[in-house]
Amino acid sequence: MYRTEPHRAPSGDVEILVSPDILDPGFVRQAIYGSDAVITAVGPNFATRHNPRTKLTSPPDLHQQVARALITAMKNAGAPTKLISISTGSMGPADASMGLGPRTLLRFFRTVVVPNLGLVGKDLQAMETELAASGLDWYAPRPVKLTDGPLTGHVQAGERFALKAISRADVAYYALALAENPDPGSYRTPMLVPAATHRARRDAGNSAGLSSAPPRGSN
Repeated sequence: MYRTEPHRAPSGDVEILVSPDILDPGFVRQAIYGSDAVITAVGPNFATRHNPRTKLTSPPDLHQQVARALITAMKNAGAPTKLISISTGSMGPADASMGLGPRTLLRFFRTVVVPNLGLVGKDLQAMETELAASGLDWYAPRPVKLTDGPLTGHVQAGERFALKAISRADVAYYALALAENPDPGSYRTPMLVPAATHRARRDAGNSAGLSSAPPRGSN
């Protein structure tokens, strides 16, 4: 099963759809029906949660398959046209943004130390290629390293690579702000890192076409 119901139901008026196959065209159409934008934060499954050193249990082309299914559904009349798919800043797609040192280090890490990360990176690169050819209003934010830390709302988005970890909650915060912004700019693959100050967050938000204010409904 690709998708399971959350352990704790979210507050507010939220519909939860669960399917044994998230790539089923009918399920995809149902999931995006009536929405203004689509966010996908699908991640790979490993034998041990969040441990890429253990066996990869999800399809090696999962992200590309999800992108294709969403693109097909979103090209129908009346479907949303903004698609936000979380990518990566450390596993391949962002290599051109790095200096020689970080690029060499990360390539060694994902090809020799933890080969599963190299497989996921290739999949995310294929996903970005699908998005770029889709004709949709697409974005693929690139967090460098994810943690289970708390929501801070301090997110810096830009072209520069930095070897810094960011919480999944802050990536979600950024994705929601991006979805709600009617004019987020033309930069499709922003690198996401924590912002140290309110001013840094504001400046980064402006450079990505985002407001420094939190998305509606956030605390």
